[in-house]
Amino acid sequence: MRENEDEQQDEGRPVEQVRIVGPEDPFREKAESMRAQRRTFPFLLAVVLGMMPSVASLVADDFNQDRLRDGENAYAARRYAEAIDQFRIAAFGTLDHPPLFSECLVRLTLAESAANKSTDALATIERFLDLERRFPSYAKANLQPETRSAFQALLFAKVPQATILSVPSLAGLIETNEQKIAKLPPESRRKALEAEARREPTNPAWPRDLAAEALERGDAKDAEKWATKALSLQPSNAEALALRARSRYERRLYADALTDLSALPADVFERHPDLYAEKFVCLVDARRFDEAERIAGRIPETSAARPEIAKARTDLAAEQRRTAPASKARSAPAGTESASSRQTSAPAASAVPAPVAPSDPARSQAALDESRRLILASRAGDAEKVLDEAIRNDPGNRELRLALLEAACLDRSYPTGAAQVALVKPFTPSEGPAMFYAAVVLYETGRVDEARAYLKQAMPSVSGPLVDEYSKKILGATQ
Repeated sequence: MRENEDEQQDEGRPVEQVRIVGPEDPFREKAESMRAQRRTFPFLLAVVLGMMPSVASLVADDFNQDRLRDGENAYAARRYAEAIDQFRIAAFGTLDHPPLFSECLVRLTLAESAANKSTDALATIERFLDLERRFPSYAKANLQPETRSAFQALLFAKVPQATILSVPSLAGLIETNEQKIAKLPPESRRKALEAEARREPTNPAWPRDLAAEALERGDAKDAEKWATKALSLQPSNAEALALRARSRYERRLYADALTDLSALPADVFERHPDLYAEKFVCLVDARRFDEAERIAGRIPETSAARPEIAKARTDLAAEQRRTAPASKARSAPAGTESASSRQTSAPAASAVPAPVAPSDPARSQAALDESRRLILASRAGDAEKVLDEAIRNDPGNRELRLALLEAACLDRSYPTGAAQVALVKPFTPSEGPAMFYAAVVLYETGRVDEARAYLKQAMPSVSGPLVDEYSKKILGATQ
């Protein structure tokens, strides 16, 4: 009873807050420890949070690898539904690792195909192609050879060849017709190439390959025919041009071979350095010794022992010995005179003219071909030099002088062009372009009346901006 009364009295009193103080306080040490922990907690939290991405990444990588391996095991055991689930999970977790993602997609495609889920397999292949277009990684994927073979067989069966070829990193997986034909025995290869040339008559690749095949079996004439066909379809085909140069070289048509070799880009010689040897022989044959000397050092050792190379080197050395005394005489100091020159000096009236070397038609033709190439390349000045040198060796060649008239006109060397007019006239009715060039150089050197007469004859067969320009100038000029 008393206890109840005390409890009732206590309920009515305010609760008194009790606080113990002094050095003997048993809670002080614990309180200080808790305050220290509160101060260090933010730092520890930051450290832990900083470590979390790398830890999470490692955990995720392990997880994805486990799913991938589990999927492989399930696939090997033909539990395709389980394999599909595992590969899908692994693929989702490897989106930011293209080679691993590519591996997952490859394995997922095979599992879906094995499970007869053709629609799903096609969708996965599309994802694979999209990945390969943006981040080529199939080559780096960790796949066994048999897995690659199975996937590629499926890829070729489900995807059009043109689509695969449009993905640069996958184009090499498809063997082209050219590659297939190249593996055939020689006789079968030739028949296959001829069949392709008939099937695709506008494709320069087939006559080019036929030219190479003909050279391999030693038929240089047939090789030249096919190479010329390829060039008619694609004039810029450097490989076909090189093949025609080789075929002409083999037929000892050195002037024609030199024309082709001179038109080849420099990078072709770098890929086929033996072409330097063939050009060297052609240059020596054309007596263009300075040019031959410049490329002699580029002849590969594997070609140096060929008989025609050795002969050309001998001819070049003989020419260098022959011209050496003349070079020394030209370089002698002023006021000096060699004994031989004193002995051979005589009054001009009794001087015997030096014999003129007989003209070389092949050399002249080579110069004409070279000049045409240079003019087409907008290098009329270089063409003029080539023709000038050729005319010194063949001064009576009318074709060379007509070509020089054209080159001089285009290079604005009007006096040089005008000098040719007197040497080539009269013009024939079919030489309208030559008469036009004659009109221009005569007009520019002050011979307006003659220029007008030639221009009127040329007008029916020429046209173009230059013709329009000089028609106004010449026909509008006062007499």
